[in-house]
Amino acid sequence: MNKLFTAACVASLALASLSSCCGKGSCANDSCDADAAVSQAVVDSISMAQGTYIGQAVLSNYPMMQREGAVSKEDIIKGIQTVFGANDNRGTQIGIQFGLQMLNEMKQLEGLGIKVDRSVMLSNFKKAFLQDSIDQEAAQSAYAAYQGMVNKVQAEQKAREEARIAASPEAKANVAAGEEFLAAAVAADPAIQKSASGLGYKVETAGDGKAVDGATRLKLKYVEKKIDGTEIVKTNDSGRTTYINNVTPGFAEGLKMLSKGGKAVFYVPGEIAYGVAGIPSRNVGPNEMMVYEVEVIDVE
Repeated sequence: MNKLFTAACVASLALASLSSCCGKGSCANDSCDADAAVSQAVVDSISMAQGTYIGQAVLSNYPMMQREGAVSKEDIIKGIQTVFGANDNRGTQIGIQFGLQMLNEMKQLEGLGIKVDRSVMLSNFKKAFLQDSIDQEAAQSAYAAYQGMVNKVQAEQKAREEARIAASPEAKANVAAGEEFLAAAVAADPAIQKSASGLGYKVETAGDGKAVDGATRLKLKYVEKKIDGTEIVKTNDSGRTTYINNVTPGFAEGLKMLSKGGKAVFYVPGEIAYGVAGIPSRNVGPNEMMVYEVEVIDVE
């Protein structure tokens, strides 16, 4: 929301705190009754002003609402009238709030391809809510079951999306280019070897200090680049502190061959580098090979 609407909310809260002072015993009843004698003209003016400034605030946010799908002004007004129609029935107001939250969650599920049956959902909501007491263990089990099913759907959807990207012409071209690059490098320098994962590596010196394998915190001096030489990361001479679980899987595999003082070059296939996601902001495409020239400065 913009500043206008935020200010409006703050003003409303301030008015609410003033109007509640009598209920908290902060002033005498007679004086409170006197203070409450606000003329109808003032009430009308405040009602008009409140409607005007909130209407303007919502209007200023209306274009943003439209970005998520067509929203008519008439429907927004209808929603407000529904809330007002609840009068001061707190239960109905609470129900409206929960209904909006439930609807928002259903919309999120629909984004995962899960079209929730609202009648089934509401039926089971009633069944659970209208019980006389709650079984905490059963409630936790119900939530765990729900979360487990949603997580499974998300994992399956992610796997499908990754498979789709991996089968794309761009990803296939990146894999082929990486394989050709590594094959040429091995042909030119027999000291370059390959691991079972496909990682290409050339250990210039293994180091003689504390081993990286089993450690977590490292200080590295390295250059990370694409096979065309484009640098993605280059540390300064003093190195950069990082953690073994913060680097790409292929880079981590290579680092574990070294100890403090070790130096190496790693050729990391895209599948164990940044995967199908790549790094679009740095122009790293799906399954694109990365090359690391690294020196282990310190191991903790």
